[in-house]
Amino acid sequence: MDFISNRQLQIDEMLAAISAASIDELFTCIPNSLKRARPDEDDGLAEYEGMRLMQGIASKNTFSQFTSYLGGGSYEHHIPAIVSAICAKSEFLTSYTPYQAEASQGMLQVIFEFQSAICALTGMDVANASLYDGATACAEALLMSLRINKDRNKVIIASSLNPNYRAVAEQYLSSHNTQIEMIPFGSEGRIDPAVASKLIDDKTAAVLLGYPNFFGVIDDIAPIAASAKAAGALTIVCANPLVYGLYASAVELGADIAIGDMQPFGLSLSFGGPYVGYISCREELLRQLPGRLVGETVDLEGNRGFVLTLQAREQHIRREKATSNICTNQALAALACLTALLWYGPEGVRQLALTNYQRTAYLKAQLMALPGVKVMGDALFFNEFVISFGRPFEEVESHFRKEGILPGIDLGRFYPQLDGMILVAVTETKTRKELDRYVQVASH
Repeated sequence: MDFISNRQLQIDEMLAAISAASIDELFTCIPNSLKRARPDEDDGLAEYEGMRLMQGIASKNTFSQFTSYLGGGSYEHHIPAIVSAICAKSEFLTSYTPYQAEASQGMLQVIFEFQSAICALTGMDVANASLYDGATACAEALLMSLRINKDRNKVIIASSLNPNYRAVAEQYLSSHNTQIEMIPFGSEGRIDPAVASKLIDDKTAAVLLGYPNFFGVIDDIAPIAASAKAAGALTIVCANPLVYGLYASAVELGADIAIGDMQPFGLSLSFGGPYVGYISCREELLRQLPGRLVGETVDLEGNRGFVLTLQAREQHIRREKATSNICTNQALAALACLTALLWYGPEGVRQLALTNYQRTAYLKAQLMALPGVKVMGDALFFNEFVISFGRPFEEVESHFRKEGILPGIDLGRFYPQLDGMILVAVTETKTRKELDRYVQVASH
């Protein structure tokens, strides 16, 4: 279809409808320093000129000049070359929501296999065709629990859950007249199962816990899940999927719903996205699983086939009856995660998780040996740990940045009581030489 630009009369009518004086007024929120001056006689840039301009802007990004130990929900992992090779194929790259099952068998199979991989990781019975990200997965899981426990209006969330995830969940629940209670964490970054259990009552619909939590700590989830079950509440475990390669699966912990973000498998940091959320549950909760599922069947000739099923989302049902108002399956991102998972395989995932743990443990142990350095507790951990150098974060960060290192995340941004504490993330991308370099810089 050819592009037909708006005529001035149409532009004037649209501006009048929104009470704007000019098109430029629509962009007043953009600082002038970011706008490129355009003389009246300028007819734009040629393709080559445009590419040179964008390359010049991109060259101002300095992240690649640093060795990063940032984490907090977004992790630097190696992405196998096969991921981009598969995702770049035109039949996948340009795919969208498959409405006609008979014409979308390839994409439907990808989603089906993604669901199967999530079930294999978590141990759950069923998974859906993905969500936006880990944050919305938390919100959707809580809404799901409230639909299942219709007579309850209270949810309990660990205060050690990713603060960004908590904020999104609280925003979703703000219009549902839901009471939210927080489980406090102790000085070692752990939550006390006894304290958590006391908060659970006959009004509790669900308990949401991080695994590991925001501090990289592996909490004792099983007794909390048992208390929730005894009270008729659901247990939701929000996990970094890589943790399942080393620690107990969600079903082994007693979880009813397992959620998280698949970013550690096959998705680059990309300044924060796009990522892909996952959600899975026990079979008896299937009818309230948000979004939709892809199912496997056979056609009249006995051939294997795939179909969309349980599509109770707002595009297929009255909005107030929908299990979710998210209208995407994040298909391309899900394919990237699936490709990485299949590339590693069960043993590879276990080895990858072990490598992440060992390199994190190495750096933690080396830093603990330095005078004046304090580590938050000695609980089980994965991928991340919390440390203090006894100086303000700004001073520590400035010192490390001069040496080309991003030392970690300032926890004081999220928890005032942890001012000066730093969340350090280590993955398989860090060599021993780089880890020793971090220790060297920290010692001076």
